[in-house]
Amino acid sequence: MVFGDSLVDSGNNNYVDTTLKADLPPYGIDSPTGRPTGRFSNGRNLADLISEVLKLPESPSPFLSPQLSGERLLYGANFASGGVGISNDTGIQLVSFLHPFPGSYVVIVE
Repeated sequence: MVFGDSLVDSGNNNYVDTTLKADLPPYGIDSPTGRPTGRFSNGRNLADLISEVLKLPESPSPFLSPQLSGERLLYGANFASGGVGISNDTGIQLVSFLHPFPGSYVVIVE
């Protein structure tokens, strides 16, 4: 499981109603497709590198991604979101971001 901000974000903001998006160039210029992926980086991030060291077949998918199901859940879920914060003064609140998904915690833990 990955928690954090834009340093480890895997594209969760693509699935959130926010103006803080990374789905336009120059984001993604170093990604395998060369196109924006919704990540706040131009390619791989720390979550990708850790997954590689752990020899996982892929980096954890965005928690809100429709593709995060079945076997992909075995590799974890990425809850990181660019602009997220823990105080009222720093972007959207991590607790608010996760609040709509209480049933998902059980699925991921099981």
